[in-house]
Amino acid sequence: MMVSSKICKIFYNIDMGKKQLEIEFIRSEFEKEDYVLLTKDYKNCSQRLEYICPKGHEHVISWDNWKAGHRCTYCAGQGKPGIKIIKKFFEAEGYELLSNNYVNDGGKLLYKCPVGHIYSMRWGNFRYGKRCPECDRVRNSLSKSGSNHYNWKGGISCEPYCDAWADKEYKESIKERDNYQCQNPDCWGTSKRLTIHHIDYDKKNCNPSNLITVCNSCNSRANNDREWHKLFYSIIMEKKRSSINNMAALHNE
Repeated sequence: MMVSSKICKIFYNIDMGKKQLEIEFIRSEFEKEDYVLLTKDYKNCSQRLEYICPKGHEHVISWDNWKAGHRCTYCAGQGKPGIKIIKKFFEAEGYELLSNNYVNDGGKLLYKCPVGHIYSMRWGNFRYGKRCPECDRVRNSLSKSGSNHYNWKGGISCEPYCDAWADKEYKESIKERDNYQCQNPDCWGTSKRLTIHHIDYDKKNCNPSNLITVCNSCNSRANNDREWHKLFYSIIMEKKRSSINNMAALHNE
């Protein structure tokens, strides 16, 4: 027996009246940290005292360990909690625990999230903050959609195109004008499919000077750094117009 335990036991045997004083003192010490002492009688310093911690975990601790600074082992991530404690933890987060047994942290617990998704997860992962993966995917998607997306331009991508955009022959004439080639001189050649790009990103502006033929890859690249690409393709179109005008002038001479 430890020396401290022997001392406590000696004083207890000498003065039986101290029994009530000891348990009340210990209870007051537990209450200072919002712990509820369940044990009714105090015997010695190494006795296992039953308690409920501020988070609702039920466990035991000796008075020696309490004085040494130890507290709830479950809150500290130690020990093996019972299925009832785990269930309470899940319920506090709005989850329903479907598993009825807990063996160890290597096994997975079946649960239902607040919106009804059913998955399984290790107790350690749930305890340290992981939650329903389906709900996480939805939140992640919402955080990057609409006005939260880095390419958000005030909703202009949802605006309708001009009436000429429905004319297949008109769009074909733009591709013919550009010799059915991607007009980006820095094209990476990763896509053979051609599309028509609005230089100023205004879908309602279908003036030939605002339309240029590019491949799908270059069209996607134009969604980043829009101001730079707007200037880039404007310069290309300006050179194209100058070339066409010069050829027309030579033809008329």
